Amino acid sequence: MQLTRRRSAAMALALSSSLQRSVPVASYHVASAFFNNHLSGRISVRHNHQRLKSSSRDDPSLTSEATCYNHLKQSRPIRIKAKALHSSEAAATKADLADDDKSTSTITKLVHFQRHGQGTHNQLYQQWTDRTGIPIDLSETNPELNPLLLPDIIDAPLTDKGRNQCKEQRIDKSKYFTGVELIVVSPLVRALETACITFEDHLPSASKRDDGEEEGVRWIAHEGIREELGLLLCNQRRPLKETLLEFPHVDFSLLAQHDERSDEDVYWKQHCERTSMNHADGTPQRESLEDMSHRAYDFLVEYLYHRPEKEIAVVGHSAWLLAMTNAVLEFDEGSEDVEEFGTMFGQAELRSATLTFTE
Repeated sequence: MQLTRRRSAAMALALSSSLQRSVPVASYHVASAFFNNHLSGRISVRHNHQRLKSSSRDDPSLTSEATCYNHLKQSRPIRIKAKALHSSEAAATKADLADDDKSTSTITKLVHFQRHGQGTHNQLYQQWTDRTGIPIDLSETNPELNPLLLPDIIDAPLTDKGRNQCKEQRIDKSKYFTGVELIVVSPLVRALETACITFEDHLPSASKRDDGEEEGVRWIAHEGIREELGLLLCNQRRPLKETLLEFPHVDFSLLAQHDERSDEDVYWKQHCERTSMNHADGTPQRESLEDMSHRAYDFLVEYLYHRPEKEIAVVGHSAWLLAMTNAVLEFDEGSEDVEEFGTMFGQAELRSATLTFTE
């Protein structure tokens, strides 16, 4: 991950210059302070084991949308019943999965969902909000008022704090991931970095048997678990040839465009072209939570459902995870799972659940 760290520093310098040219003076000082802080590495990390939480001051993905999506869940041909898995239940649950009767019409999998750690876009949002007292309007199309539109922020990597958040999760929970057979990750670099740190024990170099052969844990990138598409350039993928070089153990063959010679993010481009046609000024639109829920459903039903693995890790993004937990998964009504899983994932936070698919 040294390449990403060098790229992060270079991006910081480039973005600082861009902001100075295009952003009002007060706003430039906000962004400049953010990047100076990032480059110096003077970032304090709280080492505690409390549940990670996001707030409106540090998270550009938070939404106040309070919509009931039961009609979506009930309209879909395959229902996905979810039950939160807590550490004390892990051993018994894994034993039950191992004895699962394949003759039944239902399929159950244990899935560890994780959101990426703090990215440079998260910290920029925090610094902007703290210094101005006004959160960035993420639907704003003027780069002078919304720095997440500047090209230098494309595919934002983790900050030092974000990497430390992932290290803490590995230390706290790695013993519960010994049975993971498959790691599916967003192709955005902050999610890839997060997966490599949190699930370091499952990297090919760390998962060899005594005879020298590699264990069967596969690493696969999937477009279906990407963050919100459209407008915000922090969610656009960088050139794939750079990502392939840095993460050679990940299979990128499922991407809409996986030719390493291409610099184009086809999945992003297709969304932007489709949504910009509906607006006079040609501006691409941000993907809605409902649309993200369709992506989440398709990923779970068309991909995860058919995988042979029983225990899987999925590393993605906050808005996508929020769409999945609110508009796809079904929890027992009145259970604590509804409140726990229905909230935004904190930075680097992990939540585990059994998913039961029923036609």
